[in-house]
Amino acid sequence: MTHINPLEIFGDALLDVQAPSRYLGGEYGQTVKDDSVPFTFVMAFPDLYEIGMSNQAVHILYNGLNKSPYVRCERVFAPDTDFEELLKERNIPLFSLETGIPLYEADCIGFSIGYELGITGMFTILEAAHIPALKKDRDETHPILIAGGCGVTNPAPFTDFLDAVFIGEAEDEFFKLFETLALKKKEGASKAELLELLAQNKYVWIPGKKAEKAFDKQFGQYASLKNFYPVPTIKPVQNHGVIEIMRGCPNGCRFCHAGIYYRPQRTKDPKFILQEAEALVREGGFREISLTSLSSGDYPCIDKLLDILTKKFSKANVSFQLPSLKVNTFTLPLLEKLSEVRKSGLTFAIETPSEAWQLSVNKEVYTNKLIEIIEEAKKRGWSKAKFYFMVGLPPANDERHIKKQDNPKTEEQEIVDFLLEIQEKTHIQCSVNVGTFIPKPHTPYERIRQLTMEESKEKMAFIHKSLPRGKFKVSTHDEFVSFVEGIISRGDSRAGHLFYSAFKKGCRLDAWEDHMRKDLWQEAISEAGWDVEHEVTRERSDDEILPWNDISLGASPVFFKREFEKSVNQELTDRCSEHCKTPCGVCNVQKNIHVHKDSVENQFDELPEDLKNSCITTAPIRENNIPLLYRVLFSFTKNNGAQFIPHLAMQEMIHKAFLRTELPIIFTDGFNPVPRMELATCISLGTESFDEIGSCLLRYETTPEIFMNKLNDCLPPQFKITKCIIYPVTRKKKRVSLATQLYGSEYIYLFKDQYSKNADDFFNCSSYSELKAKYQIYAQKIKDGEYSVKVCFEGDRPLRDAISEFFGEKIHKIIHIVKTKTVARDENGKPLDYFERFSYLASLHEHFLKKARQELAVFDK
Repeated sequence: MTHINPLEIFGDALLDVQAPSRYLGGEYGQTVKDDSVPFTFVMAFPDLYEIGMSNQAVHILYNGLNKSPYVRCERVFAPDTDFEELLKERNIPLFSLETGIPLYEADCIGFSIGYELGITGMFTILEAAHIPALKKDRDETHPILIAGGCGVTNPAPFTDFLDAVFIGEAEDEFFKLFETLALKKKEGASKAELLELLAQNKYVWIPGKKAEKAFDKQFGQYASLKNFYPVPTIKPVQNHGVIEIMRGCPNGCRFCHAGIYYRPQRTKDPKFILQEAEALVREGGFREISLTSLSSGDYPCIDKLLDILTKKFSKANVSFQLPSLKVNTFTLPLLEKLSEVRKSGLTFAIETPSEAWQLSVNKEVYTNKLIEIIEEAKKRGWSKAKFYFMVGLPPANDERHIKKQDNPKTEEQEIVDFLLEIQEKTHIQCSVNVGTFIPKPHTPYERIRQLTMEESKEKMAFIHKSLPRGKFKVSTHDEFVSFVEGIISRGDSRAGHLFYSAFKKGCRLDAWEDHMRKDLWQEAISEAGWDVEHEVTRERSDDEILPWNDISLGASPVFFKREFEKSVNQELTDRCSEHCKTPCGVCNVQKNIHVHKDSVENQFDELPEDLKNSCITTAPIRENNIPLLYRVLFSFTKNNGAQFIPHLAMQEMIHKAFLRTELPIIFTDGFNPVPRMELATCISLGTESFDEIGSCLLRYETTPEIFMNKLNDCLPPQFKITKCIIYPVTRKKKRVSLATQLYGSEYIYLFKDQYSKNADDFFNCSSYSELKAKYQIYAQKIKDGEYSVKVCFEGDRPLRDAISEFFGEKIHKIIHIVKTKTVARDENGKPLDYFERFSYLASLHEHFLKKARQELAVFDK
């Protein structure tokens, strides 16, 4: 099997690419298997790395598949346009992150599609991987292409592109299926035979075959202790640990596709939640943790759970967030518990403002209760609130609903009046986000019409101009993007070909505002050969066979019809429960997977005392006038891809590593403490280094060997601590920072082929002579095109700029720079080894140590 090493192939050309570490892998906690594993599965996410690594499904699939000894799962993400262009220039196929496998050599590529616009990201990955997108153009030599996720429950647009679609939750049917395929491949099965096995699975859809949804019947009855791996090397969009405390939602909002997809509601045993939280803190190094579900406030005994979590972890400065709170579960005691460690924002998903319309969508948001919550929140320190709305929901736009109402106002006027009342009574600063409702398959509103772009634009404009800017910050979802989403949401195979046409014209990463090419989309739409706008916005009749008719998510068509009638009549449906009076059909398919509130209460009562009451030991230690501390000076290498990790991302990565070590690190003061660490220099992106210098403080003494071993075990492999000294420091003598002792750096400058022959010319030119005199630069030729350079900090950038100007090119195109040493200075400004300098500075504390140790003994008591 081929393995592509992007550092060897692209080298410094990666500096022409935004965020090059997206494409290099090497994260802490990644799984690397060798070529002896019989089946290679590449988990493909059709958006950028920062989005994909925030997606919990990516982690679930990656770690679940890699549990099998017969499956090697590696990752790939959609390349940004600059890296896509670099791949084309070099004629290099897109490759996996872990070991650089060209995607076309994999046995299977699985696309996790949670959002419909991910289809152009899928096309981008396939084209960059040199794999034909159209199924008819692929043969036995190409990988199997499969997809899953919320975004493919209408698989019709994918008909001519994918080999198969998996419907439902991956745990554990998907994992069992692919272990079976791997074993068959090990026995010599062909691609055709593997495809036949896929087709026989009841959870797999292929054209002309029905498929039903797979459920994780054991959800909540086990702990997912490793599903935060790998830990990203650059900051993802959602940079926190995640615990899925509940799957499914009991509320039954009639517009919500995810509520049907994840039915029925299942709760996680609090014992496993506590175990996962401890793993996230101890092994992941996280200090912000989200307790996720579709409606986390509906977790039974959520207040009790938060009590235990905050008691257990508050000393470690861990904060817990509930990102999905319905207003009717948003209690003041719950608010107070969430604010005990660190305040997160107030967010309210209102959707539609009129209470009658809320009954239609099966949602209750009472204005008086909302005002009460906001007023109490303000007393506790909150000053801002965010509100989400949708325009185009049936209660305000469908004639059958409107006939049953006595409301002369438009929905946009209702939204404005609602917000003005909230702001007038609470004086809270309001952020408002308004989007267009897109009817989704497998919901009671799946046949309803979608607003035209003109209707959406008019409603958005009214809201924008009617809310005073000083009190409201209004953002609206682009009506054209919503229209494009609507094309594929309920589209047939024609929609897939329209998206492919748009992709071939240059459309990709369409969810990103700076990438959306409306002009190219309009071209593709105009050339489609069918009335796209009519098809997107029209109502579907009751007797029309829908493109997703072969897919069952468990809820029956009778249930959807009954729910729509209740929507027209403004009637609520009871919450989802095992013994509900309005069954949807899901529980007829899957038995005994509801968890009663009573059983969750019993699970809390049965929690082991050591798990419930023991405080986490990795509490941050602040300096707080401690008489005696221990300073660590350490050096580390940064290469093999680490040179492309941005400085701030590297700092955060080292912070997490410190937290994993459970060494007695001193933290900064303030509301959000981090390890008190400093680095001597901020090295330029792309510069390899064999001698970076860092420093931290310890509360208690340890040996250099223990410090180095623990930290190296908790860092990604591209970083290695190579040397350290540890010495006591006291409050009687001011500590000296690394930066104040910096002289500069020593480098190897490797001039590239076309510039190598002229390297001597630069070092003999007048501009270099002036710099040498001004900054005392020392340069020695090692061989043709290779120089050893010592330069003070002040002269480092001017020297690079002079080289760039001399050759008329960017510096990384002229030379490859390797830092060999970070150099300190003595009292006279002369260059000196950092360890020598700080060994001398350490000796200045010796006079105060005896008294400091006496004071420490008293302090510790």
